[in-house]
Formats: sequence, C-alpha cells, structure tokens
Amino acid sequence: MSSKYIIGLLLLGIIGMCACNPEAKWKTDDVQIYMTLETVSAGFIECTFSTNKEAYYLIAVEEAKEDYNPLEHQKQFMMLALDSANKEYINWRNSLLKKSEFNIAPFASHALQYGFTDKFFTGLYPDTEYWVYAFVVNPNTLTPSGRLYMMNVKTTRESVVDVHFAYRVKGNWDYIYPMDSTGNIYSQFPYIATTRDSLELVAEGAVDPQFYFMTWMFGLFLYPENASVYYGVKAMNNDGIDSHLSFQNGHTYYTGIGGFDGSFKQTTIYKFKWHGEDTEYYFVDTDKANIAQDTIW
Repeated sequence: MSSKYIIGLLLLGIIGMCACNPEAKWKTDDVQIYMTLETVSAGFIECTFSTNKEAYYLIAVEEAKEDYNPLEHQKQFMMLALDSANKEYINWRNSLLKKSEFNIAPFASHALQYGFTDKFFTGLYPDTEYWVYAFVVNPNTLTPSGRLYMMNVKTTRESVVDVHFAYRVKGNWDYIYPMDSTGNIYSQFPYIATTRDSLELVAEGAVDPQFYFMTWMFGLFLYPENASVYYGVKAMNNDGIDSHLSFQNGHTYYTGIGGFDGSFKQTTIYKFKWHGEDTEYYFVDTDKANIAQDTIW
C-alpha cells in the first residue's frame, strides 16, 4: 500500500471525524467579544457588540443585584441567561406553531447574535444600575463557551435626548417623524405611539386626552414587554387591516407620541378630524399647544 494512499485514508478519517462531531466546528474558547457603550439615557442603553472571529453569542441586560457578582459565578450566570433565552424562544415558537406557521427560525437565529450588532435595551428604569453582558454560545449544544463579558451601566435621572415629533396625516395613512434639534430625522431613539378615536375614549370614560395618554404610557413604562417600540419614521395605513384603526369620515382623533425613555419629557398629543381620502395635515411640535388640556371631544 503506497504512502500516498495511507495519507489519503488518514485525511479522510480526520475529515469524517470533524464532520460527525459538531464540537469540532465550534471550538470557541478563544473568541473575544468587544462591547462599546454608545448612549445611556433614563430608559434605554445603546451598545454595540462585535467579535474577533465568527461566532454566535448571547447579549442581554439585567438589573444589578447587591451582594452578587456574576463574574465570580460565571458558569451559573451564563446557564441561567441561556435558560431564560430558551424559555422566551419556546414561548415564541409555540405561539407560531399554534398559528400553523411552518418555517420557524431555530434558536440560534432567533435568540443569538452573529457578527456586528447595534442593540437598544429599552424599558429600563431611570437612575438604576444595570449589567450589560455577552458570552459566546455553541449553537449545536446550546452551552456557553469561554468567559462572560460584562459592564456596569447606570441609567440617567432624566432623558438626555433632545427630540420632538412631527406628524402627518394623508388619506388613510399617518406618519411620525422623530426630529432632532436641527430638524433632521433622529433614528436612534425609541418611542411609542397610538391613535384613538375620540368617541371610543368617551365610551371608555376617559377624563381628557392628557390623562388617557399619560396613563397609557405609564402602563407601558411599568410593563415594557407590552410596548411596541419604534425607531425612525413610522408609517401606518389605517384601513382596519394593517392597523387596528380604520379612519371614519367626520370622526375626531387623537394621536399620542412619547419617548420610551423613562419619563414623559418628549410627550406630544395631536388632534385632527378625518374627512375622507383627501384629508391632509402636517403638525409640528408647536401645534400641540393646549391639546393636552383639551376636554372638548
């Protein structure tokens, strides 16, 4: 038997062993994760993540606990974080299966990051200490690999972002534009918004627009998992199909918009009357004057 033939058999054996062993592809102990803090405000933290080589990794935020240091209990902490992520994934997958969805993303695609990531952690409390952390995960065994990367971040007492909201209504469509102090679109800021028919608010016993929207926003601050958070320009077709709302001729509407940033600092309420497909309005921040105290529905 020739030496070339023997070498060829050995190479095939090695390749076969690697192909059958999922661990062979994910020896990730030497992967480094780089974390850069971009923005810290009262209700959100923006952080970017990257790695020195291709790898899947988990990122998360958690309110800091006294008398506990995750870096001294890394394995336990990472396993708990993975369990929480897996629980969320199972609930998400279960909800899709109940809707007869077939093409459902695997855990790694849904819950883990890969490559460069710009992440906003929203729904945070002002003036509060948080742990922002990341660690590499073997997507085949769903186990941590390597060390825990973590930094302590404290949110501010008040929002540090200077932003206001312009608002357009054109036919069935409405548009929200978060604007910075120079009049440019501010895409790196989380906000929440909703439009309500004044007749529905009266039927629900709402005292006035300000009380209703402040209560609605406060509820989302308390239970951020229920919030639909937007960034940049938001466009919605209010035809009762793409939106829960269907504009009705002659009805008066209120749109409440607010920064999802731990306070009511950027809250704006606009009022308009819809009169058909030719309806068109454009509101800027100064147009919200006296709307908050409006009691005439």
